Amino acid sequence: MAQWVRTILFTVPPGSLAEAREGHREHLRRLRASGKLRAAGELGPGDGCLEIYEAADRHEAETIAKLSPIVAEGLGTWMLREWTETVL
Repeated sequence: MAQWVRTILFTVPPGSLAEAREGHREHLRRLRASGKLRAAGELGPGDGCLEIYEAADRHEAETIAKLSPIVAEGLGTWMLREWTETVL
């Protein structure tokens, strides 16, 4: 299964994100419970977030990406890229 990196850069003031952020965390909890989430974290202090998850193809990866309330409500810009882990 392919791995994908989604970055979201917030485009609204941090105070405007409270409800959507909790929804985003719930979205991540569902991904983790399904075994798809590999890693997740925040970028800088309130700048955005980055996640690595598994999806069968680009269509599934985009569908997952759009399920975040932050993305769905247009509170940030997002980018999705296929990612290959390098084992050193």
